[in-house]
Amino acid sequence: MDIGGLTDTEVKERVSAGKVNQFESRVSRSYLDIIIKNVCTTFNLILFILGVALLYFNEPISAASATGVIALNIFVATIQEIRAKRRLDKIALLLRPTVHVIRNGEEKQIDPSKIVMDDIIHLTPGDQAQVDGEFLEASSIEMDESLLTGESSTRRKKKGDVVYSGAFCITGEGYYRVTALGEDTFASDMLESAKKYKKKSTPLQIETSTVTKMLMVTAFAFLGLMLLRGVLVRSGADASVFAIKSVLVLDIVPIALFLLITITYMIAAVRMADGGALLQNSNSVESMGHVNTVCMDKTGTITTNNLVFEDAEYFTNEEEAKHCISRFISSTGSKNRTIVALLKEFGIENTTLIEEIQFSSERKFSAVRVSGSDHSETIFMGAWSSLKNYVETDISENISEISKKGLRTVILCKGNDVPLYNNDEPCIPSLTLVALLSIRDEVRPDCKEIIDDFVSNGMDIKVISGDDPETVDAIFTLAGIPGKRNILSGENLDSLEGQALDSAVLKTNIFGRMKPNQKELVIETLKKNGRYVAMVGDGVNDVRSLKSANVGVALQSGSGAARGVADMVLIDDRFSALPKTIVEGKRTVSGMRDILKIYLTRNFVIAILIGILLLLLGRLPMMPVQNTMWALITVSFAAFLMAIWAKPSDNKELILPDVLRFSLPMAVTIAGFGLFIYCLFDYCTLHGIFDLGESFYQGMQGSYYPEGWDKFWDHMTVGDESFNAVTARNAMLVFLLLAGVSQLFLIFPLVKFLSIDGRTTKDLKPTILALLLFGLVALVYNIPQVAVNLASLALFPPEYFALIMGFVVVWFLLSIFILKNARFRKLTDVTETAYKKSLGAEQEKSEEDQG
Repeated sequence: MDIGGLTDTEVKERVSAGKVNQFESRVSRSYLDIIIKNVCTTFNLILFILGVALLYFNEPISAASATGVIALNIFVATIQEIRAKRRLDKIALLLRPTVHVIRNGEEKQIDPSKIVMDDIIHLTPGDQAQVDGEFLEASSIEMDESLLTGESSTRRKKKGDVVYSGAFCITGEGYYRVTALGEDTFASDMLESAKKYKKKSTPLQIETSTVTKMLMVTAFAFLGLMLLRGVLVRSGADASVFAIKSVLVLDIVPIALFLLITITYMIAAVRMADGGALLQNSNSVESMGHVNTVCMDKTGTITTNNLVFEDAEYFTNEEEAKHCISRFISSTGSKNRTIVALLKEFGIENTTLIEEIQFSSERKFSAVRVSGSDHSETIFMGAWSSLKNYVETDISENISEISKKGLRTVILCKGNDVPLYNNDEPCIPSLTLVALLSIRDEVRPDCKEIIDDFVSNGMDIKVISGDDPETVDAIFTLAGIPGKRNILSGENLDSLEGQALDSAVLKTNIFGRMKPNQKELVIETLKKNGRYVAMVGDGVNDVRSLKSANVGVALQSGSGAARGVADMVLIDDRFSALPKTIVEGKRTVSGMRDILKIYLTRNFVIAILIGILLLLLGRLPMMPVQNTMWALITVSFAAFLMAIWAKPSDNKELILPDVLRFSLPMAVTIAGFGLFIYCLFDYCTLHGIFDLGESFYQGMQGSYYPEGWDKFWDHMTVGDESFNAVTARNAMLVFLLLAGVSQLFLIFPLVKFLSIDGRTTKDLKPTILALLLFGLVALVYNIPQVAVNLASLALFPPEYFALIMGFVVVWFLLSIFILKNARFRKLTDVTETAYKKSLGAEQEKSEEDQG
């Protein structure tokens, strides 16, 4: 059939009429989506509303403090994501899908957005249909519509059959005319439901979500108790006080935590992109940090994508056998790498194709029915395991000997001149063996080094290949990869079930003659047995296993189907980039573990202080501006640098239990000492023991705030507060700042005395950071214009600072004792048990949402 396609004039007419595909190949989030998702969260909106209310009540500093941290987080997160988006988009353009259309009688490659109605599109194996249409020609073509229908089996297509966008061509080739574009395609309805898709949660996101919900419940419970205590809105002044207290209570919720995680992910994503790995799912940054098992197809990982003919053993007349091979490879539409290698050796012969069964990884054979000059014949080529039951001659030993040399094998057979299909099902007649062909894979020169990187990082390596397992074993030997190999074939895998299946999959590291469903079974079995699996593949036969794995990794040169379902794509097939991404993932998770320790400690401390001071005593623990300074100095600056400085480590256990074992005792001791200092300064100021009453503040006002006493005191207080309350609050804040910074010495101990678990670090940067932060605190208190005018801080005489510093030293030593003491750890076990129950429920809910 002569297919000329549209002319340029016809294309222009359709474009003018709007009959063009409204296709958007979105490789990352849009700018608007980034801005909206970062700004329009529930808590952000609540805090912005409270900020506006505080401005209305003439409390500009409190308003700025209430919204300042969140605004800073929004700004940093948005800028970081936009920068990452631009970098990733630039790389992802390399992977933008294209289509082959026939125009003016010639085939040309275009962007999907340029497809017009009635275009003729050429489909070949690995191509994904971008629009709907109807087949004009179909040569042994089979389509995988599993992404649309959920059915795992492929469908054979004929002339006149419908093509659905989103379906993949598995075998054969065909031409189809476009009948539906853009939103009118079959897949468009599915995209509507896809908009409701809930993004897959990583282990860290599930854990942090659990603790966030706990703190959220606490915050709203405290707000309810505030109302019950009688803090109701009665006048303008009371309303402003209530708004300030509400801002402080809502800070119990780790509002910026998910933004912090996002920033950390995006920093790592850009690093990975620079190393040759394009993340299509940002969550896979963290997921790579949990990977302990790497499964991979042989091709593209151990070997390159090139095949070379090695040798042939003939079982009939050699000359006739060569002609038979030439007739097969000349007529088959399965122009895979094996056929390409054979074409270079045996050349082309004129034949007429009558019928064909194209190769698929599920069948592992292909067949043609051809007519020559004087007769017709059927010729089969495929794996010995797929065709041996139809051949009388047993060549198992020959196959085994060749496989031991690391070579692929295929057999060529002739059959009776009979139809190849019966009701669309392939038929295999009795076969006569013609030739046994040996084909060699090119081994990657850096294969051994890459495998060593995996092993040194504690990875369990498993090769899942469609080739003979002995061939894969031999290639390991040729590549110089050491270690014991346990081998299992697809046939033997099918005979196993239950515990026997689990045991075999766990101990096997070379799986051969594996079909797509068997690859998927291996992945699912590993996951069921607690393994966190990354699957590396490049072909259509790897799609199911890529989707099943915790992290799917595709090669850039692989099929569009493989790239489409992968979480990560290796640019330029740089397999060497994968070990680096695993290290980067481990670094990310380790960094978040350390960040959460200081982050949650502060949240727990403020929850305790609010519960006791605000709800029980009716005292404000601190002003919003002071809370902001506390967060910036003790958490924000350190967290950003900790994400950059993080070192990779094993992440076999849950993160939060380790964090809670640190954060809960630290929060209790910090809050306990803080409350003691509050009460001490409150009592001593009230009874004149400390000379920090009215005369003290009058002196401060005269020296540092010349606008007048009334304005000064309004600046230092919220509502109607006493001198002793303001003094106590400021004294406690000094302690909270110093104690918060001191935690860095315990999280990154330089000596064993400071180590909680016996491990130390040689990295001086966190210690230097802590000293710099101490210097920043001292600097703030030594610049009155900053301390008094901006942060509403009281500048105590040196002896009072020395007293507070003494309490910091006592607290620090006591904290070391408590964190090291096993008896005190039992107190955190109760909380940890309750947390794990909550986490279990959260994980079940996440699995249900993803299912």
